[in-house]
Amino acid sequence: MPRTRSDRATRARDKRRRHLLDAATRVFAQKGYWAASISDIIQAAGVARGTFYLYFRSKRDAFLAVADNYRNELKRFTQQSGPGEPPFTPENSRARIRADFLSWLEFYSQNLDAVNVVLRDASRIDPSAARKREELRQAFRSNLAKNVARLQEAGIYHGKVSPELAAHFLVGMFDEIAATCLQRARKADLPQLADQYVDFAFHGLSAR
Repeated sequence: MPRTRSDRATRARDKRRRHLLDAATRVFAQKGYWAASISDIIQAAGVARGTFYLYFRSKRDAFLAVADNYRNELKRFTQQSGPGEPPFTPENSRARIRADFLSWLEFYSQNLDAVNVVLRDASRIDPSAARKREELRQAFRSNLAKNVARLQEAGIYHGKVSPELAAHFLVGMFDEIAATCLQRARKADLPQLADQYVDFAFHGLSAR
């Protein structure tokens, strides 16, 4: 079916908005929300000020669009692992946990500017941003808690720690790694980070 002029115009608008959104993400990540300006964003995007106002009402509107876009990307990513996965066993558990964590590291690394923006500034700019972020984190924690419970049932993890509390620990680790390790990590470092995470997940800091 041939594409109409309206279809092409819509794709062009979407592409321009995406370009502006990418520029805003870079600027907010580099300067922080308060120090960044609309002038910084349009300079980074290479567009006129009027073009910015075709898509965003204000700097705050652009910031919230950046946060919403990151949350949408994160939601799509978390929904990729659906039902039908085989049960955890002593033979496959380590490889599966490593693969899951490595995929998270790669997602965070590919979206590092947006991660920095959301972790650092989003909850202070708008209360609804904090609420939306917490909804996603709760879904993430719930997923992790289910995995921990499955590993406990399979006898791979001990049952002394509740799955819910373990999930809080794991989410905290993700945030800390995103805020520090990934800032200076190269793509080649990610598998090594995944190995370190798996070692910690299975053995903690115990010498035994």
